Order: sequence, then C-alpha cells, then structure tokens
Amino acid sequence: MNEYLHQFLQGEVGFSSWFDHVKSWLNVEDKSRILYLTYEDMLQDLPQAVRRTAEFLDKPLEDEAIDRITDRCSFKNMKKHNTYKDKAFDHALFYRKGIAGDWKNHLSEEEAQLFDAVFKEKMKDVKFKFTWD
Repeated sequence: MNEYLHQFLQGEVGFSSWFDHVKSWLNVEDKSRILYLTYEDMLQDLPQAVRRTAEFLDKPLEDEAIDRITDRCSFKNMKKHNTYKDKAFDHALFYRKGIAGDWKNHLSEEEAQLFDAVFKEKMKDVKFKFTWD
C-alpha cells in the first residue's frame, strides 16, 4: 500500500494523475452538465443514486428497472462478475471491501498526513467540498 500511495500521489498509477483528472471536471464553467454523485452517496442509498442518474440523463425509470440496475451495480455483484479484462490490473486489490473509510485500516498516520498535505496543495484551487469518512 505504501508503494501504491507514493505512485498515486505522483500520478504514476492508472492513466494519469487523479488530481488532474478530477480538477478537469470540477473546475468546468457549465456545471449543469455534470452529475456530482459520490461513492458515499451510492453506499448510503444506491436505488436513489440510480434514480438521480436516470433523471439527470432525462431517462426516468420504473421501479423494476431501478431494482435490476441496483442489483447489478451492487459492490458484491460487481466484484463477483467483473468483466474488466486488463491482465495487468489486479482486480482483487481494486475490489476490496466496498466500504467507505477503509483507508484508515491501511495507511499509517504518517501516510495519511502525507496524503492530506499533497491533496491540499494539489486541490487548493478547487471549489468542491470533499468529505472523507
């Protein structure tokens, strides 16, 4: 986890810097075309998150469709039926527990402070309230 944390903070994981990616859409002028939906929102009420997404797309859904989507998009189902076939990507590490705040069980106090410092510096010009569980 320590090695991954340092690579993440330097933008050396996935496709590029998470900070640059997130800032690119948080700082857009026309926010009416972006649905802000957090993982915590989905954990708290996945059917409502699906409903909000459908309404945002101007595609309201019947309750039965919401139920099917909710079932297929549950963490348990996504972990069980992963269809992402990138051999270089360890899905067991990506799909861990599906809970918010689990980082507390993996980062030391020093690592958490490092993350906070880098986050505050890189995201200082973003006007969005991030909440960490």
